[in-house]
Amino acid sequence: MVDKRLFTLVPDVRMLVIAKIVWLWVGLLADIALAASLVMIVAPLIGYHGSIAVVVSDIWVWCAVFIVVAIVRVVAHRFATALGTKAAERVKLGLRSALYRKMLRLGPSYAQHTRTSDVVQLTGEGVDQIQSFFESFLPQLGYAILAPLTLFAVIAPINMPTAVTLLVCAPLIVIIVGLIAMRTAKTFRKYWGKYTDMGAVFLDDLQGLETLKTFDADERAAKKMSREAEGFRVMTMRVLQIQLRSLTAMDVVAYGGAAAGIFVAVWQVMHAGHSAFGAMSGACSVFDGPMLGVAGVLFVILMSVDFFLPLRQLGSYFHVAMNGMASSKRIFALLDLPEPTYGTKTLPAHGTFGVRTESLGFAYAQTEGAHALDDVTIDVAARSLTAIVGESGSGKSTFAALVAGELEGYTGSLALTNGDETYELKDCSENALINAVSIVGARSHLFTGTLRDNLLMARPDADDGELRCALADAHILDFVDAQSAGLDMRIEQDAANLSGGQRQRIAVARALLRDTPVMVFDEATSSVDAESERLIIETVHKLAARKTVLLITHRLADAVDADNIVVFDHGMRVETGTHDALIAADGTYATMFRAQTNVEHVGKRGAHTGIRYASQDADVRMRADVSRTGASETTADADARATAHEDMPTSQLIGRLLGQVGALRPLMIVACVFGTIGHVAATFLPVFGTIALFAAFGRPVWGMSAGWALALMVVCALIRGAMRYCEQYMNHNLAFRLLALFRGKMFAALRRLAPAKLAGKGKGDLVSMVTTDVELLEIFFAHTISPTVIAISTTLIYTVALLFLSPWFALLLVIAHLLIGVVVPKLFAGTLRGIGTRLREESAKLDDIVLDDMRGLEQIIRFDQGETRLARIDASSRALWKQRVALSARNATYGGVDHVIIVFVSAAAAFLALALALTTGADIAADVTALVLVVSSFGPTLALSALPASLTQTFASARRLFALMDEAPAVVERGTLAPQYDGMRMDGVTFAYRDGAPVLDNVTLDVPVSGILGLRGPSGRGKSTMLKLLMRYWDPQSGAVTLSGDTLPTVDAHTRRKLQTMMSQETYLFDGTIADNLRIAAPDATEDDIREALRKASVLGLVDTLPQGVDTPVGELGGRLSEGERQRIGLARMFLRDARLYLFDEPTSRLDSLNEAYILQSINELVEESGAAVVLVSHRESTMKIADEVRVV
Repeated sequence: MVDKRLFTLVPDVRMLVIAKIVWLWVGLLADIALAASLVMIVAPLIGYHGSIAVVVSDIWVWCAVFIVVAIVRVVAHRFATALGTKAAERVKLGLRSALYRKMLRLGPSYAQHTRTSDVVQLTGEGVDQIQSFFESFLPQLGYAILAPLTLFAVIAPINMPTAVTLLVCAPLIVIIVGLIAMRTAKTFRKYWGKYTDMGAVFLDDLQGLETLKTFDADERAAKKMSREAEGFRVMTMRVLQIQLRSLTAMDVVAYGGAAAGIFVAVWQVMHAGHSAFGAMSGACSVFDGPMLGVAGVLFVILMSVDFFLPLRQLGSYFHVAMNGMASSKRIFALLDLPEPTYGTKTLPAHGTFGVRTESLGFAYAQTEGAHALDDVTIDVAARSLTAIVGESGSGKSTFAALVAGELEGYTGSLALTNGDETYELKDCSENALINAVSIVGARSHLFTGTLRDNLLMARPDADDGELRCALADAHILDFVDAQSAGLDMRIEQDAANLSGGQRQRIAVARALLRDTPVMVFDEATSSVDAESERLIIETVHKLAARKTVLLITHRLADAVDADNIVVFDHGMRVETGTHDALIAADGTYATMFRAQTNVEHVGKRGAHTGIRYASQDADVRMRADVSRTGASETTADADARATAHEDMPTSQLIGRLLGQVGALRPLMIVACVFGTIGHVAATFLPVFGTIALFAAFGRPVWGMSAGWALALMVVCALIRGAMRYCEQYMNHNLAFRLLALFRGKMFAALRRLAPAKLAGKGKGDLVSMVTTDVELLEIFFAHTISPTVIAISTTLIYTVALLFLSPWFALLLVIAHLLIGVVVPKLFAGTLRGIGTRLREESAKLDDIVLDDMRGLEQIIRFDQGETRLARIDASSRALWKQRVALSARNATYGGVDHVIIVFVSAAAAFLALALALTTGADIAADVTALVLVVSSFGPTLALSALPASLTQTFASARRLFALMDEAPAVVERGTLAPQYDGMRMDGVTFAYRDGAPVLDNVTLDVPVSGILGLRGPSGRGKSTMLKLLMRYWDPQSGAVTLSGDTLPTVDAHTRRKLQTMMSQETYLFDGTIADNLRIAAPDATEDDIREALRKASVLGLVDTLPQGVDTPVGELGGRLSEGERQRIGLARMFLRDARLYLFDEPTSRLDSLNEAYILQSINELVEESGAAVVLVSHRESTMKIADEVRVV
């Protein structure tokens, strides 16, 4: 059951677990001493053994004994808690480190084996699942074996038949746990699989929420998310039923065994059963004698439930253990993945390397034999500029990745050359390759942090002058100097606060800082404006004077002045030579180059009627002002409501959580009823045993005979299990339905906030919210509401029962329960203020760091920053450790206080019985029965005392969830108008992001009713922002945006999304098939519709070559496709959409000229056939050839 590797990760964790077992055992010895002391005090009152006078004379001795017992109990509890926490946290730290190092060894290829969301969840919550395994289950397992043997050794001298009866029943619980574990391991693996699947779907939908809203598909995604949540709920209920069946069986055995032990003890005392107890002191003489006495039976009654308590607790940790094991199996499955193999050769420190391939071939594992590269032979001279060109999907980026050492498993030869020396890449060490080759691609990742942090990854010892020089060479320095923080400007997650061109130029600057002899630029200027591109290419040419530069590009103009041009076609090198030589050869390159001319002629539509605008309505501005003001007020009101959660008192938070129960309230009521009955049965089992004991000696309590008392004891044992099953089933049925509801509400909130308010939010944090934070609410709905009601109800029932036994004991019980159930939790909760919030914040931070690092793993490896980034993971883990240790210490302190109260209340009950016997001559049988009831009554109230530790994170999670649900969206969609499309207009629009400098200032733009409008301008001038305002991602601070004369806030959102659609710079593909991604735009599209859209996007030929055609999986983030292929699939999705206005943001930035010509022609056909309007944003002059009108921004 336990993977031994969990112990090898942290060598001393085994000793920590053993140490906790020892301290748990010490606590058991204290409990035995307490029970024995109570019996020794009250036994003389019964009149069968000992002397009351002796007890009274030794009262201060007994007080000292109880103080010592209390101290031992507190110390044992504190050390056991601390050791369990320490063991768990050490294992978690070791696991996170091992997982991260594994990811570093796997490199970006990890995505071929597992999903990023799985890595994030396993590193975060998956590792946390193992916490309970080491903190609770393993120590309890050892203790559960040791405790029955210890109790057997204590009870056997008093009466062997009783001890044997109890011991025989004990292994049945272990057998039940083992059998269920064997039968349900597969179910728990499916459960964890469902959980991670839900997280993966959520992350996919979250990252693509902008795309979903653009195509009005977010509601369909929400329904899918609800199905996933419901599927997880069903699986969870399945797991719960398994757990509850096991707990019911264990309860029947435990309480049945306790009843059997008490029955045998009572039978023995009634029939002169033997005792072999030898008195070790005068006080222990109450147990001595040849026959079993009342004192011995009373001791058995007090210890009978404790005999099985460790085993029952082991059973309650069963689901924790199974979750931990399921999680560990997935973690070790990840750790066992095969790793890329590297050689051991090193490279000369100051070598000047060329690149040489001979018959190079490569095939991706998922393409079923299709070759990405085939028989490629190239010789790249050192200190030269070689351009690699070809159509999208021809193998250029695969070649670049092979040269950079990012892919393995090639055939043929791929080597670095240094003069006459040749170094085969597969023989070189990973470190040698990292120091020899740098690569910057179109999607190079920028990490959350500052610009300086990102740049220093490439060269940690660079000074500000070197950083500024690199930024200048990448032509981004002016932008950086314009920021108030300069080099320390903040970069949000996914670089959401930068334009596509700005991101790319910073990535280029970072690559320039990496001083390697070989540099690979893979579409590194695809999102950069023409002037910046020209200047960056000049920098690349300068680099070629001292480095070997490979330039992978679709823009043939960038290749013209290269020293050598290599042409790829369908994975093969078909041509090589200079520009002039290749043009003269009139081959593939010449055909592609002439395609530029074709692009210029694309602009002439057959039925061209030019661009057409709507006539202007004089009252638009007035209506715009009214609408905008209303929307602004609504948003301000929403913002005020959203901030209220920060200071929300706990009572108000509880009220809001209870308000979610709604129609499910009957389940909660039934759970409380069943729980109350079950706990009353558990408490009264030893009480009826005591009544039976006294009835057997002619001292009936409540006039009950021994037979009736024993029968009721058996009934209590039987119904306890059934009642617990019903209570827990109802509680969790309620809880899991509410958790599914919360997930739906959370996704609805994200849909409202997207895309504007989600920019820069931590995606790892949001995944943590929909998984961990929502799961933590289970503690409130399943383990707080009914336990609170049960504790109050049972206390009242016990009080009433005690009033019929001895009113003084009723008063003692009420005081004790108020202390344990009210005073201690209130004090405990006061010391935890802020810990839960910090725990959730640190957990969310860790998830964000892991997700950020997984997205940028290629750069981390390339810049040799693995250990540095791992240090951040360790630091975050240690911050969590610190918070959990603080929580554990307070838990230990107040748990110790509970133990002290129980010891002293038990002692007080014994002294009270003694005092009543001496002063009032009260019914001793009733007083002793009352004492047993008091001592046995703490279970439900102790559950309340432990709640602050459990609820501190739950309430923090609830606040986080309500904060998200209450957050005001950037725009409030309340429009009801459904106009026909008659153009759009931006009128005097001024817009700035988050109180920054205006990106747009008093901009007026007319969008045509039909025809193509082009927008050009340098990067960062607001072109993409204009498109997003037209899509109403935001409302402008001043001015108005109108659709058919109606301001956007007054237009129905669904109507607007049907009329308009947009393709952004970064095409998002979901983790599904090509067809799935296309049907986001048109759910009812036929296969013919899909193929026609693919044809228009110039990608049908490629799709037809794939073994599964349109049913080919694209992988996470479309990772199985090249940049150009992803872009063309995105274009096909646009062509499927039957809209009136199409907004294209750099639609051909990553395409070769030939495919660009085809796509521009398709856009022309779209306008010609449907009369639609197109707004086209591009840096490319060639792309603007089809525009009827071009505006410079």
